[in-house]
Amino acid sequence: MISQRLIRASCVPALIAFVLAASFALTGCFGMTQPPQVAAYVNGVAIEEDDVTDFIEGFRKKNAQYETDSGWAEFLKSNGYTSESLRNYVLDTVFIPQELIRQQCAQFGIQIGDTDLDDVISREKAYYEQRYGANSWDSVLASYGYDEDSWRENELNRLLEEQLRSKVIDAVTPTEAEIQAQANASASTYNGRDSYYIQFDSQQDAQAARDRLATSGERVTLGEFERLGDAVHAGWNSLPANRDAMGVEYIQAIGELEPDTVSDPVYVDGAWMLIYCDAAFNVGAGGESVVLRSMPTEIYDQIVKDASEAKADQLFNEWLRRLASESDIVIEPMPAGLPYNVSSTYVE
Repeated sequence: MISQRLIRASCVPALIAFVLAASFALTGCFGMTQPPQVAAYVNGVAIEEDDVTDFIEGFRKKNAQYETDSGWAEFLKSNGYTSESLRNYVLDTVFIPQELIRQQCAQFGIQIGDTDLDDVISREKAYYEQRYGANSWDSVLASYGYDEDSWRENELNRLLEEQLRSKVIDAVTPTEAEIQAQANASASTYNGRDSYYIQFDSQQDAQAARDRLATSGERVTLGEFERLGDAVHAGWNSLPANRDAMGVEYIQAIGELEPDTVSDPVYVDGAWMLIYCDAAFNVGAGGESVVLRSMPTEIYDQIVKDASEAKADQLFNEWLRRLASESDIVIEPMPAGLPYNVSSTYVE
């Protein structure tokens, strides 16, 4: 299935570029400007065909096997699509909801200023460049199929949706059954280790402190570790907020430790440190019944948060579907000649 995180294509295929160039040449000759083709109207607001095409072509470009007509025809067939039904799916799940959200935000007076959006993107850029090196931002975006413009649009839509959701959906509290279902489905994604660390002025100081403890691999109590210096609780490396703050080197080091053991000196974000593994959490992948009361408190709290967000997502999507049913939505017939409209004869 196509994810809603797919992006618009960054360039136009050669054949379409040729057709566009030809149409521009004709426009110049006859002095006429052709209006953009419209894929759909949402309460009278047009969604341009080119935007839908760019979106689908962007998906194809990000998956090399789909760039050929034969590979694309195979994708359509194996997923139960025709070119037209895929276009309608993209309209129904991406462009029409986005336009409805924009219209509702306008009614509620919800706006995301350029400064606010710049701040969000600047923080994201700083985080990734700290992790992957200066000037890595463009390559990070490209690895997810984005460029600066498409990522900015993505984040604008995300922020608008978040604010609209808070207006139309009240805070939700999941039931114990919903928490249990969430735990059974996703608790294994939080398998990890709880840890503490102590920073030192140099590698030599860290090694000297390490030498005062039991030899590598032997058990050490948290109290023994804390006597080496000012210990900081880093938390569970599997929780998103903690993981983002830890960095790659820290996560790699803690991943090699068993509970009640201490790392050798590790250099993380400009400082030498020792890391202590306090506990481990490990459950099987989805389908197993997880005992909630056996979960660490922090992971249980994350599961409750996930269940709450899932329930809010469901309620918001139901609200959005009701809004769509009450709106004036017209999907225009698919025009001929679209680059993703390939012949089914490519597939036997």
